[in-house]
Amino acid sequence: SDRIGVMYFGNMVELADSEELYNNPIHPYTKSLLSAIPLPDPNYERSRQRTNYDPTIHDVSEDPEFREIKPGHWVRCTTKELERYKKELGV
Repeated sequence: SDRIGVMYFGNMVELADSEELYNNPIHPYTKSLLSAIPLPDPNYERSRQRTNYDPTIHDVSEDPEFREIKPGHWVRCTTKELERYKKELGV
């Protein structure tokens, strides 16, 4: 697929070109999903740390909106989260 959409409880939380999404996941749920993909290396798998998603980390002072964080890369987030995500990406 050229683009991947990640859904959480019936809501799209991230949408981007597949290469962009795999290389630069932004939403914590997307990071958690990608960390669960097994790799065919038993040594790596034994020591690998997975990312757990905690939905309580989100800013609840406003409803999240689907926002374009960089061209073609969309994330459901609040205004505060958007600024933090952009800083993480260096955008």
